[in-house]
This record gives sequence, structure tokens and C-alpha cells, in this order.
Amino acid sequence: MEAINLTGKSAAVTGAAKGIGSAVVEVLARSGARVHCLDIDELSLRAQVESWSAQGLDVQAHPTDLQSSSSVDAAFHSIAISSPKLEILANVAGVVRYGMLDKLPEEDWDFILDTNLKGAYLTIRRAVPLMRAAGRGSIVNVGSVQALASQATVAAYSASKGGLISLTRTVALDYAGEGIRCNCILPGSVETPMLRQGADLFFPDDPTAAMQSWGESHPLGFLSQPVDIANVIVFLCSEYSRVITGAAVVADAGLSSRLAV
Repeated sequence: MEAINLTGKSAAVTGAAKGIGSAVVEVLARSGARVHCLDIDELSLRAQVESWSAQGLDVQAHPTDLQSSSSVDAAFHSIAISSPKLEILANVAGVVRYGMLDKLPEEDWDFILDTNLKGAYLTIRRAVPLMRAAGRGSIVNVGSVQALASQATVAAYSASKGGLISLTRTVALDYAGEGIRCNCILPGSVETPMLRQGADLFFPDDPTAAMQSWGESHPLGFLSQPVDIANVIVFLCSEYSRVITGAAVVADAGLSSRLAV
């Protein structure tokens, strides 16, 4: 298979300032795409975009709060001015807060669901008209293997990721006739700031050892790196995956295949 060439195509990526989102931006941009970078952390986003631009990558910063329809609308208004035809949307941004449901504050539930699930709705509804203009499009939502098998204290997070799978399938059906595909990727443990946050919270004495142990619990024996997931996402954005839509693609280093017996 030849290297993926996205020259002349435009993409939007949420959660672009760090972790998987940052890796997706780099892979897309190095494949030739113009990438519109969305993130709520404006300082980190602008620093990243400045660094990428200095390397000759075609990237633009759009500070965006995915919980706010007006913020998302403003970002896509700006995107449309630069890229009236959009071929790719990667919904990577995600947040987690931990707690049993009877202890979890309502604002934490809303924060997680509004970012992880409502945020995808808000971006998709604004991306679709730009994809219609392009005559095609590919949407990739980043879910989690925790949509399939959960853990304690992550009810809101798991619910949001399960919701993304259902959203993905319906969007795929709604827009298939217009050449717009929609898929969802389900990673396992990925070495990101979010995973480090969990290690710091639950294993403050030695979070690094905890992360290493989590990696070893996967059948392949290691934590995935952000670029590993980014490569799968970019494949799903390319013509090499043109027959894949409505799929929940598991990319979890084998984690969901193992029974705990």
C-alpha cells in the first residue's frame, strides 16, 4: 500500500493540543492535509500550531469550547472561510472524572457527557454541510474500549463512549447516500496526559510503575502511543477505507479479547 496522500484535502481535529489529537494533526498534516486544530486550551493550542507551522505544516488554530454550541459554530464559521470544502473530521477531544454515581456531582456528569458526546454532535452538524460541498467526507469519533467493558468509577465516561458508538452508526446511515462515512475507534490504554492523570490520582506513590503495569496487562504487552491511534484514524479518513462506515474499530492492543479468569 502506498503512503496515504491527503494533499489538497482539509481536516478538522478536536482535542488538537495534546495526546492523540496532537498526533492526529501531525499525521494528517504530514500527509498533505490542511488541518484546522480545535482545543479549549488556547495557550497550548497556539504553541503547538506555532511549532507545526515552523515545520512547514499547514495548520490553523481555532480555540473552541466543545460544550458550547456558539463556540463550535464560531470555529466552523472560521473554518469555512479558509476551507469551504471539508473532507475530514476527527473528534478526538475527551475528558474523564471519576466517581461512583451516588457520589458524582451533576456538574461532573454534564462536563463529561457535554464534552465527549454532545461535542461530537455539535461538530458533526457543522461539518456535514462543508462535506456536502466537497462531495464526500470521513468522520472519525474517538471512543474507548470502555464502551464495551467498563471499570469501577467511570460510569459517565463509559456512557459517553458507548453513546459515541450509537451516534456513529446512525450518522453513517444518515449520510451514506451523500458519500459521507462515519466510524468510531476504540483505543485501550494510550500513553496520554489523561492516562497519566489517572495514574497520579490512583497511584500517587509511583504513577510511572502503574502505567507500566497497565501496559503489560494488554496482550501485546505495552501502552499504545498516540501516533499508533492516529495512524488508524488517518487510515479511516483515507480512500483506503472507503468501504468502512458505521464501524466501531477496536484498537486496544488486544485488551478486550482477554477474559479475566
